[in-house]
Amino acid sequence: MKLFAFTIDLEAEYAGTVDQYEIFKDHAAVEEFLSVMKSHGVKLTAFTVGKVFEQFPEIIRIFEKYNCEFEVHSYSHNPDSPDSGKEMEKARAAYFQYFGKYPKGYRAPQGRISESGIQFLALQGFQYDSSIFPTYYPNPFRYIHFNRNVHYHEKYNIMEIPLTSITPFRVLLSISYIKFFGIDFFIKLFDRFRLPDTICFDSHLHDFIFKEASFRKLPLYLKLFCGRNASRGTDYCVKLLEFLKQQGYTFCYMSDIYSAHKR
Repeated sequence: MKLFAFTIDLEAEYAGTVDQYEIFKDHAAVEEFLSVMKSHGVKLTAFTVGKVFEQFPEIIRIFEKYNCEFEVHSYSHNPDSPDSGKEMEKARAAYFQYFGKYPKGYRAPQGRISESGIQFLALQGFQYDSSIFPTYYPNPFRYIHFNRNVHYHEKYNIMEIPLTSITPFRVLLSISYIKFFGIDFFIKLFDRFRLPDTICFDSHLHDFIFKEASFRKLPLYLKLFCGRNASRGTDYCVKLLEFLKQQGYTFCYMSDIYSAHKR
């Protein structure tokens, strides 16, 4: 079976590069995006920064209306301590305070997970991690030779569901890259190089909802990257979803991928 999991990281805009949550205040725009995704049969998994459960519960409730699945994305999205035991514990506690149950999955900020971080996850009862970008960017060369398939970490009983990269050059399959290179470029790559049967797709709200106030605060190199096709994220995403349907993919939650690969 071909599985496609659409994930979104709920965090400050532009991966915390600017400490702003302007999109979270625009409830109408968030609902419009979620409505489009629902109309195309998307099952959304949101890796959510722990303090968002405490500070922006109204956004969580909007995502709940659209049957979103939630996991955690650290507590504070601090890149200096992305996988510390303290960050995981606080994120787990915030999740429990909101839902009355513990999360199953974890994603470290900027994909910065270490072996000690994996060990912490296993000790705290997480079932899977989805931090690894087996690509050139971010974290150049750190995970470039990493296993791109769903697998278990050798020393710990915890599954890794890496974000998907394609082609021998390991181009990240995310809406940010699709916006930068264009959807037609990616369709050509799909035709030339086989897509994996299990896809973990990466996105952020700023990929679909543009806020000038936050964009202006970005450093120049990020403006050049994030500014390209800034308002076309949803349109490109719909084209991707339609292509995947034609290729026989089933849209699923991350928990479905976990269940399909559980040993």
